[in-house]
Amino acid sequence: MIKADPANDPRPAEAIRSSLGLIAGEIPVSVYLFREAHALLLSTPDDLLDLEDGEVFQRFLSTFFDMAKEIFYEPFESPPPREVRGTPLSPKDLGRMIPGFDHTIFF
Repeated sequence: MIKADPANDPRPAEAIRSSLGLIAGEIPVSVYLFREAHALLLSTPDDLLDLEDGEVFQRFLSTFFDMAKEIFYEPFESPPPREVRGTPLSPKDLGRMIPGFDHTIFF
């Protein structure tokens, strides 16, 4: 689960980097992006450099999105300006899913 704002916090980049390590070890990883992390869904590759640890995002984010088991995100308050990857899921519905996961980590 990524709640920190990637524009000014390095934890989302660490979440992506750590998740790719798990995926490489053949451990399926799903991610949930809270509203603060929507920039990861909306940024273009060039925009990613403006985020904290943008080089990490530019290098690994696309691969992560391709390899993650599932990508969920907190629904946008209004329609996003462009198509985004993943499935909208309310925090309440996320709460019902959490018991089905082996581990959860907040970044």
